[in-house]
Amino acid sequence: MTRTDEPFTCAGVRCAAWLYRPQGDGRHPCVVMAHGFSGVREQRLDAYAGRFAEAGFAVLVFDYRHFGASEGEPRQLLDIRRQLADWRAAVAHVRSLGGVDPDRVALWGSSFSGGHVVAVAAGDERIAAVVSQAPFTDGLTVIRSIGPAQAGKL
Repeated sequence: MTRTDEPFTCAGVRCAAWLYRPQGDGRHPCVVMAHGFSGVREQRLDAYAGRFAEAGFAVLVFDYRHFGASEGEPRQLLDIRRQLADWRAAVAHVRSLGGVDPDRVALWGSSFSGGHVVAVAAGDERIAAVVSQAPFTDGLTVIRSIGPAQAGKL
């Protein structure tokens, strides 16, 4: 397994990404991963990515624009539309890479990005699989169920 920097652009802004490649030649299935809300690659996505790569998957782990090692001003800007566009750009990027099977791209998201991967896959019939771990898909329902005081702590 190897890990290299593999940045891509979305709307002219560079998104930082790592590409994990499994051992062996040929075109591998690929998992695209990102954190929810303002999380970044270093927050344990590397552990998941390493295990996927050991199992024979290529893996692209990226930071959203405005977060982590990615470019974008202002910093720490949480914009759902931009994050969804970053996902679509990441998918397009891995499909263009040698050694990746463009018809076996899967999405993995947790928490807020668990909702993102469902939305992105719904608009792309070529997505082969989705892992939506503890998705945050309906903010209003969450606020109603936990109350505004607790929601404010999120």
